[in-house]
Amino acid sequence: MQRILARRVAEWFVRRIPVLLLILAAAQGRPAWHPTVDSYSRLKELFANPPMEYSTSPFLVWNGEVMESEIDQHLTAFRDQGVRSVFIHPRPGMITSYLSDRWFQLVRHTVDKGKSLGMEVWLYDENSYPSGFAGGHVPAEMPESWNEGQGLSLRRGRNLQPDPAKKYPVILRPNGEAGDTYLFELAFYDKRAWHGGFSYVDLIRPGVTEKFIELTMRGYEKTLAGDLGKRVPGIFTDEPNIIPPPGKLTMRWTPDLFAQFQKRWGYDLKPQLPALFEETGDWRKVRHNYYSTLLDLFIERWSKPWFDYTEKRGIQWTGHYWEHGWPNPQHGPDNMAMYAWHHVPGIDMLFNQFDEGVNAQFGNVRSVKELASVASQMGRRRTISETYGGAGWELRFEDMKRLGDWEYVLGVNFMNQHLAFGTLAGARKHDYPQSFTYHTPWWNDYHALAGYFARLSLALSSGEQVNGILVLEPTTTGWLYSSPAGAHPRLMENGRAFQAFLNRLEAAQVEYDLGCENILRDRAKVAGAALTVGQRSYGVIVLPPGTENLDSPTVKLLTDFQRGGGKVLSFVDPPRYVDGAESGEVAKWEKVSDLKLLASPDFEIVRTAPQGKLFHQRRRIDGGQIVFLVNSSLEENAAGSLKLGGRSATRLDPLTGSLAPYPARLDGARLALDFDLPPAGSLLLYVARTGQPAAAPVAPAAEKPVAASGPLSVRRLAPNTLTLDYCDLKLGAEVERGLYYYVAQEKIFRHHGLGTNPWNTAVQYKTSILDRNKFAPDSGFEAAFSFEVAGLADKSSLRAVVERPELWTVAINGHAVAPRKGEWWLDRAFGVFDISAHVLEGRNTLAVTARPMSIHAELEPVYILGDFGLAAQPAGWRITPPAALAAGAWKEQGLPLYSQAVSLPVFLHPAPRRGAREGAPGRLARHGGRSARQRQAGRHHRLAALRTGHHPPGRRRVQHDQSDRGRVAQEPARTAPRQNQQGPGVARQFPARSRPAPAGRGLRPGSVRPDGRVPSG
Repeated sequence: MQRILARRVAEWFVRRIPVLLLILAAAQGRPAWHPTVDSYSRLKELFANPPMEYSTSPFLVWNGEVMESEIDQHLTAFRDQGVRSVFIHPRPGMITSYLSDRWFQLVRHTVDKGKSLGMEVWLYDENSYPSGFAGGHVPAEMPESWNEGQGLSLRRGRNLQPDPAKKYPVILRPNGEAGDTYLFELAFYDKRAWHGGFSYVDLIRPGVTEKFIELTMRGYEKTLAGDLGKRVPGIFTDEPNIIPPPGKLTMRWTPDLFAQFQKRWGYDLKPQLPALFEETGDWRKVRHNYYSTLLDLFIERWSKPWFDYTEKRGIQWTGHYWEHGWPNPQHGPDNMAMYAWHHVPGIDMLFNQFDEGVNAQFGNVRSVKELASVASQMGRRRTISETYGGAGWELRFEDMKRLGDWEYVLGVNFMNQHLAFGTLAGARKHDYPQSFTYHTPWWNDYHALAGYFARLSLALSSGEQVNGILVLEPTTTGWLYSSPAGAHPRLMENGRAFQAFLNRLEAAQVEYDLGCENILRDRAKVAGAALTVGQRSYGVIVLPPGTENLDSPTVKLLTDFQRGGGKVLSFVDPPRYVDGAESGEVAKWEKVSDLKLLASPDFEIVRTAPQGKLFHQRRRIDGGQIVFLVNSSLEENAAGSLKLGGRSATRLDPLTGSLAPYPARLDGARLALDFDLPPAGSLLLYVARTGQPAAAPVAPAAEKPVAASGPLSVRRLAPNTLTLDYCDLKLGAEVERGLYYYVAQEKIFRHHGLGTNPWNTAVQYKTSILDRNKFAPDSGFEAAFSFEVAGLADKSSLRAVVERPELWTVAINGHAVAPRKGEWWLDRAFGVFDISAHVLEGRNTLAVTARPMSIHAELEPVYILGDFGLAAQPAGWRITPPAALAAGAWKEQGLPLYSQAVSLPVFLHPAPRRGAREGAPGRLARHGGRSARQRQAGRHHRLAALRTGHHPPGRRRVQHDQSDRGRVAQEPARTAPRQNQQGPGVARQFPARSRPAPAGRGLRPGSVRPDGRVPSG
C-alpha cells in the first residue's frame, strides 16, 4: 500500500513538474519565454492579452548621449502603446562610450525600468553592425584577428615577379618560369570609421569569436547577473559575415584554410586556386569544395561557440545574416545552415517595395521560407524579422499591416521594428527611417498595430506547422558558378529559375519546407518512405529548377529514401554534378512538371477569381487547425473558398482580440469556408474537429455613398512647417551662397580637419571621436538661412526650430533670440525660438553661429512653424496668409510640407436600408493619410488605418483625425530619389546648390492627393 501511495505521489509530482518550474521561475522574476501553446483552449485564454513574450520588440536605438531620463521616457511610451519588449541597439551617432562602465550602468537601468513596467529587454552584441568586432575592442585587444590577412588577391601575367614589400602565401607557375605566373597577395579588410577606425575581423580564424564573446559578454554577466536569460531573454547578432576583402580578384582566405581544405577533401587547394577565378581544370568541383569548407569553418568557428555559450547560460541567441545576396555565397555560403544554430533564427525585411525577385527584400518568398523551414525542422517555435527599416517617413499603417502580414503568413512570428530612434539630431535622422517613437504623428495610435501583431505572434507560435513536402534549395549549385572574377551567367539564371518556382508554389497554395543540404548531411535520416530532418518528416522530396548539383550525402539520402518507397519529384533535368564533379549517379530520377502532384490531400483553396495575391499558413493544434490567409495586393481583392478537415470554424480577430463563429458548411467529409479579403486584408481562423458549422449571416444591402448633412470643416491640428535646407555659409573669410545643408556640413568638418561628419556612418571606439573635440577659440562658422514672407499680417505664431540649441548663437534679422525654456518640437533635442517680433515683410535671414567649433556642431535644416500657408516660388517657398482648408491635395492649399494631423468633422446621415438590423455598421470612405482616428460624440471610436472604419448608424458628428506621413523635419524638403527606400546616403543625392525649381515642386513623398493615394513624386 505504501509503495502504491508513493508511486501515485511520484506520478502526481512528475505531471506537475512543468507547472512547478513555471511557478519557481515566476518567483525568481523569470518569465517563461515563449511558453508552449499547443491547445486551442490555451490559445483562446491568452489571445486577448498575450504575454509579453509575444509583443513586438523594436530596436531602441542609442544614437546620442544616452541618459536615464530618455530611457525612462521611451520605455514608458512603448508600454503605453502596447509594446512590452525592446532590444538595446547602439548605432552611429552614439556619444556614450560602448562597453564602458557608464554603458553597463545604463543597461542595468534599462533592465530595472523594464521590470517596473512589465517589459523585457534584449541585448544586441555589437556597436552597430556587422557583429564580430565589438566596436573596435576585438581588433584593439587581439591584433591577430585582423593582421594576418583575410584574403588573397590574384595578379596574373607572364614572367611576373613578386614585390619584395608584399606577402604572397601562394605563387604558381604552372608552365615554369617562362609561362604565366599567378601571384596571390595577402589581402586585408580596410580600416574604416564604421569599425571604430579598425578593420573588420576574421570570424573564421580560431579564437576570434571566443574573444568577441568574452569582450562583449563579461560586462553583461557581471552587470545583469541573475537577469540574463530571464528578464533579459537573449542577445541579437547582426549580419556577421565572411565576405572577402575589397578587390575584384580577391578570394576569402584564413591562415589555416589550406590545411582545413586538405582535411575535408583530401587534396591540396593551392595548385587549384586559379579554378576559383577562371574556368580551368575541374573548376566546378574546386569551387564547390572551397565554399563547402568556408561554410564548415563559419559554423564551427562562429555559430557553435555562440550557441554553446548561450545554451550553457540559458540565453536565447537570435539575429540574422545577409540573406539577400543568395545565390551569391560571398557573405556566407549557406544561411539556412547557420539558422540551425540559433534559438530564435531571424532575417531582415527592409524597405517598402514589394518585389518577388531573387535579391529582393519584401516580396522575396525564399528568404522567409528558408527561416521558417529551418525553425520547424529544429523545433524552434519563434522566428524573428527586422522589419520596415529604410521604408521612409511616409510609411502608412496599411503598409505596416500588409508587410507584416506577408512575412507572418510565410513563417515569421516575432516582429522587431527597425528602428526606434533615441534622437533625430544631426545625421541620425537619415539612418534607415521609419522610427517607431514619439517622433511620428501616428505614434499615439500605434497600440492598434502592436496589439495586432502580438496576437498574431501568439497564434502563429501555437501548435506546429507540419508540411510533408521538402524542396531542396539549390544553394550548392550556386557555389559552382560564383567567382571573385565575376559570376558565371548560370549563377543568376539558376537563381531566377528557383525563385520563379517558389512563386509558383505559393500561388498554387502548395505546403512545403525548404531543405538545406548541410542540415541534411548532419541531421537527416531515412526510415522507409520517410525522410526525417530534425523534428520534421517528409514523404515527398522535390528537386526544383535551378538544381545542377547535389552533395554526395544528399544523393545517398535520396537513394535510400526512394528505395524505401519515398517519392522524389524532379522539376529539372537530372543534376549532372555531385560535390561539383560530373556524375551519372542521379540520372535515374524522372522529370515532372505538374504542380498538381504537390497538392495536399486534406486541404484545398479554390479561387473564385485570380485577382489579389493570396498566401496561407496552416498549423496543427490540439483540437483542430489554425489557418491564416493573407492578401498582399494593395489594389485587388482575393476571394475563394477553403476546404479542409473539420466541423466548425472560429474567427480570431488580432486587431480586437475578439473571437466569433465563422460561417461554414459541410462538404462531404470536409468543412468549406468562403473568404473575400480586401487589399492588404487577412483572416485568422481556428477550424475545430468538433461542433456545428455556423450559418452565414443575412447578406447586407449594397453599400451606398452617404452625403454629409453639414459643411466639411478641415483644420490643422499642428502648426504649418517650412523647412529651410539651403544656406549661405561663412567659413573663415570665405562666404559661399545657396549651399545645400549637407554640402555645407561636409565643408565645415573638412575645414576643421575632420574630413567628414564624425557622427555619420561611424562608430566611436571608446572616446576616439570625443577626443578630437579640441578647436581654437576663433574657429567655427556661420550659416544663414533665408525665407520670404508676403502678406502675413499676424506674425505672432511664428517660431523657429534649431537642433541642439545649446550649440549655437541664433539671430533673426540681426536680433539675437534665445530658446524658449522647456519647449521642443518633434524631437526633445530640437529647441523652439520665438521669432515673431523680428520677422519682416519680404526677405528674412535666420543665422546660426558656432564659435568656437564643436565636434557636435552638425549643421542641419532649420524649421519655421506657425499659422501660415506656403506658396511656391522659383526657388523654395514663400510664407503667405493661411487659407481655409477643404478636401483635396494639401500641397495645393499651402501645406506642401505639413505632415501632422488634420481634423475633418462632418455630419453623416445613413439612409435607412430595407431589412437593416439595428447596429449595422456604416463605413467612411478610404482616406489617404498614414493613420486615422474616428470619433463619435467626442470619443475615439476606431482606428481607420487598418480598413476597419465602421460606425453605428444614426445621425452623428464624426471627427476624422488624419495623421500624414511623419515627414516634417526628418528628410529634406524635396522628393527623395527612391521612395520607400531610404538610408544614410539619401542626403547626398540632392542638388548641392539652390536653383530655381518649377512652380509647385518641393512636394515630398507621402503628401495626400485628392484620390487619397500617395504620389511617387
